[in-house]
Amino acid sequence: MRALQLIEDRRLETVDLPPPPPPALGEVTLRIKAVALNHIDVWGWRGMAFAKRKLPLVVGAEASGEVEAVGPGVSSLLPGQFVSIYGARTCGLCRACREGRDN
Repeated sequence: MRALQLIEDRRLETVDLPPPPPPALGEVTLRIKAVALNHIDVWGWRGMAFAKRKLPLVVGAEASGEVEAVGPGVSSLLPGQFVSIYGARTCGLCRACREGRDN
């Protein structure tokens, strides 16, 4: 798998990464076809965001691709389906998240 990694502030490298493990319970594996870099990625490159980040970090908060494998318990996706993802972590519990305003 090729990825664009932030190695340190203002230093990006394209790297080859090992394949991910098989998906676990509730997980899927995607074959990424397109990635978008946005303002969050630029801020991270400048050292302004991800204050508690662990480098190296694969950048690209938004992506689209094809479902390659599904783990146990996944019933809403099938291998071969195309999906878009938003890679930011959210709590899923607060009022904003529950109302679909997780950004």
